[in-house]
Amino acid sequence: MSLPALTLMPPRAIETKLFGSIEVAPDQVLHTTDGVLGFPACREWVLLDGARPGTAWLQSAEHPALAFLLADPFSTFEGYAVELALPELDRIGASEGSDVAVFAIVTLPGAANEPATANLAAPIVVDVTGRRAAQVIISDGRWSVKAPLAPGALS
Repeated sequence: MSLPALTLMPPRAIETKLFGSIEVAPDQVLHTTDGVLGFPACREWVLLDGARPGTAWLQSAEHPALAFLLADPFSTFEGYAVELALPELDRIGASEGSDVAVFAIVTLPGAANEPATANLAAPIVVDVTGRRAAQVIISDGRWSVKAPLAPGALS
């Protein structure tokens, strides 16, 4: 008896406003069940490396103009910690915290004299193995939704 041929899914082109057309393999696409706050219908995302270590872009696979700059909050904010409960790990399909990457969404300043800020109270958590993601709310009041980034943190 012979085994059926394994069918590999071809890369797919995703049109983006910031990066042009990008080719991504199916295993590069992150899936969310609830989208991101303010964008519940956006369920597919691609995580792209940023220009600087500790940064990345979360690009919508469904809406070309929708992309979020992300920063590693652990290297950017001293003492930052996230405790994920079992329901939050289950939401992204992670069996252990070591399978999870955590990112803060960065808001770029509107004026040159304003700092960029990071949303530490609602990080994006990613199960790096299962490629599922969610935005979680930390409601204990320890972290701000607009934590100022140090000058030069993104350059």
